[in-house]
Amino acid sequence: MKNFAIIGLGRFAQSMLTALVARKSSVIVIDNDDEKVQWARDLATSVLKADATDFALLREVLPEKIECAVVDTGREKLMRSILITNHLKKLEVPEIIVHALSPEHAEILKIVGATRSVFPEEEAAERVAGIMAGRGRLDYFPVSEQFSIVEISPPVEWLDESLEKLQVRRHNQVNVIAVRNRNNEQSWRFPDPRAKLTTSDIVLIAGKVKDLERMGG
Repeated sequence: MKNFAIIGLGRFAQSMLTALVARKSSVIVIDNDDEKVQWARDLATSVLKADATDFALLREVLPEKIECAVVDTGREKLMRSILITNHLKKLEVPEIIVHALSPEHAEILKIVGATRSVFPEEEAAERVAGIMAGRGRLDYFPVSEQFSIVEISPPVEWLDESLEKLQVRRHNQVNVIAVRNRNNEQSWRFPDPRAKLTTSDIVLIAGKVKDLERMGG
């Protein structure tokens, strides 16, 4: 079992906590927000409400065998993430993953000790884009770190079939929310469940990133 620390419960860190717990990892969480701490108590191995910019406190509360720390202090606290990353480096945490807000922020984080800076929205977009490329992906609209809308050409197996027959939500856990003519970007319309899709159509589908990935095969 790997041991993780999550410091700060921004949206990225919350998603990481859920994913790590699902994988039976041991996770200690540190945040100074009462509501977020209360939410994490039902998931994490241990939760501490504290100011993680306090180096002495971090040294005291972090287990010696922490293999990886995730830092996500939110969009309004750039300097806190830099300071905490530097503390973790001094404590010789082998892997430090930090939610970066910009390329400049990522560069500073690397200097002070981050082993990886992540841009969750951009990385989600890149994953979906790569997977959907084979499906004729045309555009990508991130709604959140976990939910996206993708504009694609209908997959081959959808052609000459109606949405009513395809049962896309049932089989793929995504929704077709609009359809337009390939040659007219202003022709968006709500899908007719009985109309058959053709090579002249473009469809807009919405769903969780994981389901869009699975749909891409």
